Amino acid sequence: MGVTSVLEGSVRKAGNRIRVTAQLITAADGSHLWSQRYDREMEDVFAVQDEIASAIAEALKVKLAVRQAKHQPNLPAYEAYLKYRHYQWGFTPESLQRSREYLERAIALDPKFALPYVGLADFHLASSAVGGMAAQEAMPRARTLAQRALELDPDLPEAHAMLGIVAGHYDLDWKEAERRFRLVTDHESISPHTCQWYGFFYLFAIGRTEEAYREMQRVLEQDPLGQIWHHCLAQVLSAMRLDIEAVAAFRKAVALDPGYWWGGVSLGIFHAKLGQYTEAREYADRGYAAAPWCPYSIGLLAGLMRNAGETKQAEELLSRLRSDFREPVGLAVCHLVCGEIDKAVEWFGTAVDQRFAVVISTVIRPFEPLLRQSSAWPGLLKKMKLE
Repeated sequence: MGVTSVLEGSVRKAGNRIRVTAQLITAADGSHLWSQRYDREMEDVFAVQDEIASAIAEALKVKLAVRQAKHQPNLPAYEAYLKYRHYQWGFTPESLQRSREYLERAIALDPKFALPYVGLADFHLASSAVGGMAAQEAMPRARTLAQRALELDPDLPEAHAMLGIVAGHYDLDWKEAERRFRLVTDHESISPHTCQWYGFFYLFAIGRTEEAYREMQRVLEQDPLGQIWHHCLAQVLSAMRLDIEAVAAFRKAVALDPGYWWGGVSLGIFHAKLGQYTEAREYADRGYAAAPWCPYSIGLLAGLMRNAGETKQAEELLSRLRSDFREPVGLAVCHLVCGEIDKAVEWFGTAVDQRFAVVISTVIRPFEPLLRQSSAWPGLLKKMKLE
């Protein structure tokens, strides 16, 4: 990975006291640059973080671009927020519900802690993105929560980024999205998650694919073990027609977390696009077993069934989407898998009309090279207000 120094450490807790040991090691030969032990009360945990950061900066003779939060949360609220982060990207009803519970607990424990409000906004975005909640319900709620976070911390990059996503993907106001993300990128240091939002939900959505690719590379340099980062990179590579690299990135996402069904479903759609139906069916069956309510998994499996002559079974699957907010995306994916590009574009247009959450970044842009074959593509761009 090109790392020159590694921070190694441990935390032990006994009653209300903690012992933190940390050592900074030279990657090349394992020699120690710095080491220290801290014995503190639990309430001092944030001060310990600051002490360690300052000591490392001194050891490396670098300036750390660390943003100071407007409010230091109490420890129970901070712990609840960290537990939310553990469940954040499971994208199952169970993990989404657990993440919501921890966020609501964090807010109840410390109403002035801004980040859980953005986390709760992200919960609504994620739920609607996989078909668990209608965008008309989820996205206005995400906006309100992000605005509340800004009331508490007016410079919070995560809150501005969330408002940028809502502006672009729900309001289709890409100028406002640009304004919000410009406020984000003005910060010297932003989290990998915020970088991913900027690269994937703004740059990629508006068609600046090369820039999106560079941003996703930057995200992976900071956090190479995030399965969702590899998933997003794969979708960008798909739009760039780098099929071999895209498959590798999809597989990396699934390998990092075998339970990450959304990555598997996206890989199944990609295999179907390449005409590799045996591989696609394997991922489709797994994806549907894990997420039988998701329009992506339903559309993928139904399309492959139709291709295999299992017409009755395919129609039974699709009937679960009829007259439902998930129907346009499910049918669009089904037609895409079947090679019926004009019909796929038509249904994607309906999904955009209904503001199905982030469908522009998650399916339309990744499969743009294929969708452009349709004479209806310019009309879809117009619907997305990206012509």
